Amino acid sequence: MTLIREAELPGLGKKYEVSLENGDQVAVIIHDDGTRELYYFPQDGDDPLAAITLSDQESRQLGSIIGGAFYQPKTLERLETAVSELRIEWLKVQGKSGIAGKSIGELGLRKNHGIIIIAVMEDKGRGRKETVCINPGPGYVFEPGQTVVAAGKNEKMKEFEKMFGGSP
Repeated sequence: MTLIREAELPGLGKKYEVSLENGDQVAVIIHDDGTRELYYFPQDGDDPLAAITLSDQESRQLGSIIGGAFYQPKTLERLETAVSELRIEWLKVQGKSGIAGKSIGELGLRKNHGIIIIAVMEDKGRGRKETVCINPGPGYVFEPGQTVVAAGKNEKMKEFEKMFGGSP
């Protein structure tokens, strides 16, 4: 079982210590200015073997990668993550899709459908995906060829998928 300890660092931020299953530890310090420091400690070591400092944006991007937001294993057509009734889906915008050329706000995704757009990615060829936008706002317009990473309750996601013309 992974153990996580949290400590306030007055005037600096917060510190999280994660005890890994193999006995190693990772310490993360989140500074009030948004920078992060990561330290890796071997099982019986007092000094870190590695340390890195990341900006807020770099940290969020790395966290998304580690959390699986950008890579969908090839053996799965669609990734469906169940957390209570929550689903996260990767949906491809087709040329004839009902959302192509429309904005998030115009579609009323959050307000009317309970759908949150996590990220939008664009295919850069040879199966590589590049993030176009993380957490896009209501003015963001969907274009054919993009992959939309969206979250919502199971029934709402089924309705959202229909907006793609049934071609996720």
